Amino acid sequence: MLSTEEVYISEDPPILLKKATLNDMEFIKGLLRTEMDKIVNEAWKGRFRWESWYNDITEAFSLDSHLIQLIQISDQKIGFLWMNKEVDTLWITSIVLKKAWQRQNIGYQIMTFLINECRQNGIKSIELGVQQNNDAAMNFYLSMGFSKFDQVRSASTDLLRLSLKNSES
Repeated sequence: MLSTEEVYISEDPPILLKKATLNDMEFIKGLLRTEMDKIVNEAWKGRFRWESWYNDITEAFSLDSHLIQLIQISDQKIGFLWMNKEVDTLWITSIVLKKAWQRQNIGYQIMTFLINECRQNGIKSIELGVQQNNDAAMNFYLSMGFSKFDQVRSASTDLLRLSLKNSES
């Protein structure tokens, strides 16, 4: 699952998850600036430092446990996904779509794919963080069956978990 170069997860629309490279950093940075800057800066009360985050994702490209994938429809980059496996948990660090592609069922299809992949690979849970002021993302994950299990007060972030049952259970 975490080593896939590219995989189509849907035919209509043709959603492709494709392994990102360092050459994709400008796209990722631009997407974060346009789609996440306001939410993150409001949640962090202006203390968030994108450069530190960019350093973290750049380092993650060299770690076997991390996977950064572009989300594409046809040849158009519409988002990215950064995740890593921690023992029997998949941690989603970031999933961001261009605004024009939000609320188009793409996030649902990606999460459904990841949930099925995790179940097939014996992963027991999926965890992620959501900025407390990001109502759309919070409602989406809660509707997918995630529940809050903790928070990071300094970052105004709720930590969410989806517990999985393996298909054999």
